[in-house]
Amino acid sequence: MNDQQTPQADSLPESNSATRKKPLLWIGSILWGLCLIGIILGWYQWRKTYLARLNVVDSNVTADDDGRSGKVIKLVPQNDGTVSAVEVTPGSDDNPWSPDGIEDFSFTDTDGNPVTKADLLGKPFIIAFIFTYCRGPCPNVTREMREISERLKEHDFHLVSLTVDPKRDTTEVLKAYGEAQQADFSRWKFLTGDQAEIYGLIQRSFLMPVQEELDRDLKPGFEIIHSTNIMLVDATGRVIGKFNAQKPEEVSKLRRELKRIAPLKTSHPS
Repeated sequence: MNDQQTPQADSLPESNSATRKKPLLWIGSILWGLCLIGIILGWYQWRKTYLARLNVVDSNVTADDDGRSGKVIKLVPQNDGTVSAVEVTPGSDDNPWSPDGIEDFSFTDTDGNPVTKADLLGKPFIIAFIFTYCRGPCPNVTREMREISERLKEHDFHLVSLTVDPKRDTTEVLKAYGEAQQADFSRWKFLTGDQAEIYGLIQRSFLMPVQEELDRDLKPGFEIIHSTNIMLVDATGRVIGKFNAQKPEEVSKLRRELKRIAPLKTSHPS
């Protein structure tokens, strides 16, 4: 009889030990949960502060020491490649592009002729950055350029498509590309040239990104990162706006701006 009760007695310490461990497991779980909540709250607060700083940077607004709204600063690119901070009086022209206009350039059109900044002055013009082998947004950008040309054919302005892939986009390639778009080459220029000069003009004068990707694993047609903005330049050569070709409402605004600043032609095809 005693032999039969011995196993039951031996199992009691194990049962008591398991009972004691349960509260410890609960306490440990609660502590880990509190730590996780603390981490999440800390990340949320950091993200909130970080985004607030981004908003300040994006709006180019500083604050005075007493907390009042401070000066508005814009960054103006200089001819030597540096950037200068210039104070803007509230209510005045806060155009981020240089008041001196875009820098001079010399590129080549589809007939092999040089085209310079001076050749475009006297009329407003729009310019887009594309490459003919692009399998991303470039076809849409070019379609919007073509539609602008067709819908505003009675207005006098230039259109420019500047390749960001001059190694492949020769004058012959660009001419075939323009013909496929049924472009009017008398007003729509497709330009190529030295890559460093093209990238420099885009980055310094238009303040737009452009970069050749060297990753060999990239799919063909995605080798170059560039802006999808169509830039509006006035008759003096000064950039006065950017309009994302991927957004119909911005393209509509661009057409309205062109109607406003581009004069009517004295004569145009019926």
